[in-house]
Amino acid sequence: MKKIPLALCSLLCTGVLAGTASADITFSGSAASGTLASATETWQFNANGGATTPGNLNNWGSPGVSLSVATYGEATPAYGLSLTFSGGSAIDAATLLAGNNTACVGSTSGETTFCSVSPTTLWKAFQTGPDTIDFLAQSSTADLTSGQQYFVNVFFNGATPSSFTGAWLTSFSANPPASTPEPSSMLLLATALLGLLGFAGRARLRAPNRCA
Repeated sequence: MKKIPLALCSLLCTGVLAGTASADITFSGSAASGTLASATETWQFNANGGATTPGNLNNWGSPGVSLSVATYGEATPAYGLSLTFSGGSAIDAATLLAGNNTACVGSTSGETTFCSVSPTTLWKAFQTGPDTIDFLAQSSTADLTSGQQYFVNVFFNGATPSSFTGAWLTSFSANPPASTPEPSSMLLLATALLGLLGFAGRARLRAPNRCA
């Protein structure tokens, strides 16, 4: 039986394992308010009245725009927060840009932003799609730990979304990760490559030896 090159085996195994390994803390929400992964992580749409208040945009926040702070309740430290909204308008890009340049002001004037408290640290916002945003720590020491307070505000350029999904990100990365294949796709790729290796080996065995 033909042996699989060690480098190829390592590549396949690493890819499959990387695709399946994930410790992110997921959550979802709908209606007007609720909690994320823990009871202390409250959230609310339009806590400040949203677009019904002159000069305001519709929004989402944890605990809610103008509602002070929430408390991170997970045992595992977080290095980022990923959110995807649905059923409404897109995230307002201008407020995201402004939020990355404020000093954790909060409320409506703080724009779209995430800040931890004690110490006060801003996680940089990246809009990875019209309805998706990642807030990422820019240093491995800027993690959010159990019992630490934070606030996060997101503003929309029109109608309020009806629901969202998200995750506390438990691995450090200062930039949004590149898209990776699903575990099932990695397994199919590995199977196909192994099949090709086996076919090539059998073809060599069947080939007649020719002498000059």
